[in-house]
Amino acid sequence: MKLSIAMIVRNEEKYIENTLKPLRQLENYIDTEIIIVDTGSTDKTVEIAKKYTDKIYFHQWNDNFGDMRNKSINYCTGDWIMVVDADEVLYDVEELGDLLKSKRFIQHNSALIKIINFNKSIENSIKNGYISPLLRLFKKDTVKYEGVVHEQPQIKHPIIDTNIRFVHYGYNSSDYELMEYKFQRNIKLLLEELKTEPDNIYINFQIAVSYDMHNDLNEALKYIEISYNKAKGQLDNFIYVLDKYCFILYKLKEYSSLIPKIKQGIKYRKDFLDFYFYLGEAYYNLGKKDDAIKAYKKYLYYFNKLKENLLTPCTTLSILTRGHKDNVLYNLALCYYKNKCYQNALATIMKVENKDLLKDKTFFILKIIVEGKLWNEIGKIDDFVDKLNYETILTYIHKEVSLKDLEILSKMDLNKELREIIFLVYSFRKNGKLEPDSIIIIKDRILQSKIPYFTYVYYLLKHDIIEESRFFVSYGKSKFENILLSLCREYFDFNGILLEALKKIKPDNFTNVIIRIIMQKTLLLSGKLPLDKRKELFLTYIAESYYSILKTYNKHVIEDNDWMLSSEERFIVKLKGTLQKKYENSIEYIKSIKEILQIEKSYVNYIKLLIEEQKQYTANDEIRAFIPELVNSIQGLINSEKYQEAYNTINEGLDLVKFDFDLMVIKYSLLLKFNYEEESMCCLQDIILYGQEKKVKKFVKEFLN
Repeated sequence: MKLSIAMIVRNEEKYIENTLKPLRQLENYIDTEIIIVDTGSTDKTVEIAKKYTDKIYFHQWNDNFGDMRNKSINYCTGDWIMVVDADEVLYDVEELGDLLKSKRFIQHNSALIKIINFNKSIENSIKNGYISPLLRLFKKDTVKYEGVVHEQPQIKHPIIDTNIRFVHYGYNSSDYELMEYKFQRNIKLLLEELKTEPDNIYINFQIAVSYDMHNDLNEALKYIEISYNKAKGQLDNFIYVLDKYCFILYKLKEYSSLIPKIKQGIKYRKDFLDFYFYLGEAYYNLGKKDDAIKAYKKYLYYFNKLKENLLTPCTTLSILTRGHKDNVLYNLALCYYKNKCYQNALATIMKVENKDLLKDKTFFILKIIVEGKLWNEIGKIDDFVDKLNYETILTYIHKEVSLKDLEILSKMDLNKELREIIFLVYSFRKNGKLEPDSIIIIKDRILQSKIPYFTYVYYLLKHDIIEESRFFVSYGKSKFENILLSLCREYFDFNGILLEALKKIKPDNFTNVIIRIIMQKTLLLSGKLPLDKRKELFLTYIAESYYSILKTYNKHVIEDNDWMLSSEERFIVKLKGTLQKKYENSIEYIKSIKEILQIEKSYVNYIKLLIEEQKQYTANDEIRAFIPELVNSIQGLINSEKYQEAYNTINEGLDLVKFDFDLMVIKYSLLLKFNYEEESMCCLQDIILYGQEKKVKKFVKEFLN
């Protein structure tokens, strides 16, 4: 017996060699010829093909796949013909060779093979890829193709079903250019064909398929509805139309419309796997847990039948959902859990084969065990706790497991990670604080995993926020900001902890300034800051941030190369430049503030506070002219060691002009001399905020180094 392999090709250099290699191996089992009809390749397709066959023929492309397919078949001289596309790879070479020589095979006229769409890898495709049973093997003179696109063979019975598999690369969605080319090519041909046969069910169906693959779901729905309505009276012959209709409704999440269509499909094909998947998903998303359970169980029943090759294939239906078994098991477990059927939920989720999925859902398994009081099952999660899901489990145990249940868990034989979490949470919750050994364990865990677990950070900062902030700031400013912001949102008392910390952490060294800035920013962005604290904290944040910028960058960067600054730092510098106008020109000040609103949106509410509180203020020119003389008088008082009189005179001057840089600098010096720490910090803040930039830079350099 001789086998002819018929192919039509055009610009297939990407895949054709992978296709031809295993086909050539069939010569080890049976006399084989490879027939290739090229329809106008301009790449290396023909050059590659010549390495595997000398039977290459050339025909001009005529926009008709069926016609070209028939031309390739006409060149075949074998007893059997196998039709193969240039983007399909034979997986079961030996099995096909043995099948072709079997007596059982030659008693039939045609054979079904399984086309499996490529999915990440060959092995993953074989296990989970879409399956399309297609007629591709025929006795000579028993087949003719029809159809401009997605041509279909007209064959003679009987047909034998086989488990021979090809992996199909042609619609690999990661290859965008290829997908777009095929879509444009196919849709053009199909729409042209539709003009001559507008009532053709199959053409409307294929247009819907093309739009679906292109992710134009509304267009796909339009044409599948046309196809469905025309096939209504004969759906048993057009079950594939109903299947595609269900698939598109599922993708569109039109669950209420989907359910009756699925039920209609099940009447015609009660063992079709995909129908039960769509039905389960529809019920699940509509909150109908009991109905979802029934549908998912049916899916799993037919999944096992399919796996054991106990289902009769349908030549017009592709199985798309066999790769969703683990997701079905997870959703089924969720349904059982919501129904408080904890034993069923646990048994179901433990059937999931994908260990990564189980690791991702470990906290859910723990929830089932804890809420169901299935303490003897706790060992089931021992192998799934790792540094990636550690945080989720920790958060769940801290927030949702009762102290009583924690006590039970603390006495059980658990793996290291889970035992550690239980011990630390139980200890903290029971005592309201961390013990010294707990602090060591937490820090070791964070250092080993290099992950600052939020709940542990909360424990440590609540224990000693000043000391532990220095530990966490070493992870980087932005990372520490994100941690603190998350804690503010997660724990109602954390804002208060930060506010208290700001009172205790003095800006007397650069590290402390950075920590304070991070805490201030966190409080500002958390949205939970008390109204009376907002303006004060915002201005403190601006002042200390500007100070840190001056200490970090030289003036050339700040003035001439601000692109080297972060967007936040540029905002700080811009706002500082605006604030110095506050006591010089109120109109210009408000105008500049409003411009800043367009630059930075994160602090919009705080910037608006500055606008609202600003009042028209114009200092009397005569008074301002008097200030230099006043400064000299104050210096004389200081030189005479009349410090209190000098201080009182400064305040009298500031009552008249609100702000003067020289007066404020002298005031700051006196406050330091008096050891008035809090007042001196307020004075320093005003100097940085409202002083002319050049004067501020000089002041920082001379006074604060």
